[in-house]
Amino acid sequence: MYKTLSFQPYFCGMNQIIVLIKKDLLVDFRQKYVVAGIALYIFTLTYTAYLAFNNVITPAIWNALFWLNLLFSSVTGLSRSFSQEAHRSYYYYFLAKPIHILTAKLIYYGLYEFVLVVLLTWVFNLFLGFPIENPSLFLVNLLVGAIGLAVCFTLIASIVSKTDNASHLMPILAFPVIIPVLLIAVTNSRKIVFGASLGDISANLLVLICFNVIIIALSFLLFPYSWKN
Repeated sequence: MYKTLSFQPYFCGMNQIIVLIKKDLLVDFRQKYVVAGIALYIFTLTYTAYLAFNNVITPAIWNALFWLNLLFSSVTGLSRSFSQEAHRSYYYYFLAKPIHILTAKLIYYGLYEFVLVVLLTWVFNLFLGFPIENPSLFLVNLLVGAIGLAVCFTLIASIVSKTDNASHLMPILAFPVIIPVLLIAVTNSRKIVFGASLGDISANLLVLICFNVIIIALSFLLFPYSWKN
């Protein structure tokens, strides 16, 4: 009986997180125009690059276009992560703790970035090919970088959601935060494109993982205060 009671808060928190993730999933499925708009954005930008380069594209340009597409697709999707919660704030005060809300957002938009990476990789492979000598290493670096983008944008979105000009402040505040993620991730992927091995990028990859951990820790420290305000 003692053990059951000791684990009760843990299971209660997990239930709240799962419910909040399901809520975000249902909201996105109801607003199908948002999902369709992001998919159309990816398809249009990739097809435009295909027409512009006439199917002749160097690996370096392919890498640059890939990260540009991922960056702007992430901004489009993740900038609304907390804007849709503005009219539910007082309701959430009686249902879930700020830590559970943030955890649900990080998990959901981490999965969102994973789906975005899969879709973007498939579309690029369809139109522009996949000129990578080590696909598995490229995808590992890509996923770590995508998680970094998801965490950074989620943190900034939680802060600007309390302001009146969230759509304008989001790119201004997010730009300095995502610079380290982009700098390291794009540098790693450029090296991988030209045949680098895990040993060549291991130091940068470790720095990128540590940066993600630091941003997640800062999110859990700052979010409860911004949410209560």
